[in-house]
Amino acid sequence: MLPTRSVIVLDLIKRAYRLIGAYSIGETPSADESADGLTALNAMLDDWANEKLMLYAPTLDAITLTPGLATYTVGPTGSTVSDRPMEIDPASYIQYNSLSYPLDVVTLAEYNALTLKSLATLIPDTLWCNPTFPNATITLYPTPTAAMTLNLWSWKQLTAFSAITDAVLLPPGYENAIVYNLAEALAPENELPIPAAVHLRATGSKRGLKRTNFVPPMLSLAGVGQLGGGRFNILAGRVL
Repeated sequence: MLPTRSVIVLDLIKRAYRLIGAYSIGETPSADESADGLTALNAMLDDWANEKLMLYAPTLDAITLTPGLATYTVGPTGSTVSDRPMEIDPASYIQYNSLSYPLDVVTLAEYNALTLKSLATLIPDTLWCNPTFPNATITLYPTPTAAMTLNLWSWKQLTAFSAITDAVLLPPGYENAIVYNLAEALAPENELPIPAAVHLRATGSKRGLKRTNFVPPMLSLAGVGQLGGGRFNILAGRVL
């Protein structure tokens, strides 16, 4: 097994500059050029946030729920201070008295179809995420009537680099993906052509990461054979 090693952000930027021919080995970008490289690097990571398969793992936020309160915010200035979720994972669940209860993560249309949104019960079974900014808004249904924990699994954008002197640890494959794709981003800003070999490596590195990060969806057969066995709840507007 290869040992874990850290990478200096400036080294990533220097490699990207060298790949487009802006510098030779041993040369160093100026302070302004390094700052521009850091800006381009963070902008690229921000773009990757819209490509879920570039995100390598979900993040867990354990949120203590308040009895009688259905809505919470998650983000840099939210009621739960954390990175803003890009997408809620259906693995999210409620924990109460050492027991786990699954949640149905629904769309806006499905949430709006619930007839009595003020319905309260002990354990909520539905979660809707409104992707507001800068904090995402989480709504639980029905409103919980006791203190419990929401274990919120979500996909969040890759953390931006704060300084060129940062030493960072990257999952396997991400170093080259960052360097070659950053080179593609820096080339037009420096009025330089993108070498064909760089373009091929940039594309291939992202494809490889997406192949690694892809998790095939599992077909759920819950409820099959029980059709018609549920009871329609007029308050919830659905079969329970």
